[in-house]
Amino acid sequence: MKKRNRLSETFEMSIIVEPNCDIVTDNMVSEWGGVPFAQLSVMLSYLHFLSRVHQTHHWITKSDPFYGDHLLFQRLYDDVQAEIDMVAEKVIGLGSSSNVDLPMITNQTQRLVSNYGMTSTIPQGSDLARRSYQVEMSFLKTVTRLVDDLKEMGLLTRGLDNMIAGIEDKHESHIYLLKQRCMNSF
Repeated sequence: MKKRNRLSETFEMSIIVEPNCDIVTDNMVSEWGGVPFAQLSVMLSYLHFLSRVHQTHHWITKSDPFYGDHLLFQRLYDDVQAEIDMVAEKVIGLGSSSNVDLPMITNQTQRLVSNYGMTSTIPQGSDLARRSYQVEMSFLKTVTRLVDDLKEMGLLTRGLDNMIAGIEDKHESHIYLLKQRCMNSF
């Protein structure tokens, strides 16, 4: 039987996602200083970052097809907002309120934002969609790494696995929508 690759294991992912993604993820996890379920805290920081990217794209989109892009980015950040609450409640339930430390999440989110690399030029609609696509792909690769860590540590409960699988499924839908928007760009 042929093994199926997860999206984060595909060749396409390796081209789009930064090569040091695993190192960044490991550093972010270690910054939590042994807090249980630190991987979920990193996921929460990354979701905050995704929300900011998609919401900013929602605000600054222009030109043709403005309205379609405006609604697309709104859909993406609305989806992420619901996930932020779900992950935060899960990590507090499994870990503690230390897992949602505001200064730490803000610091990690800011680091991701600074690595995002907005240029000073005015981006076109397809540029925004391509950037959203790249951060979505990077998020899925990060989630795969975090899940592998949780499995290795014996911390991946069935409920946690189910929640994360649902999040991955939603972001694979985001990738589909963004890929369709950027079809001529890839």
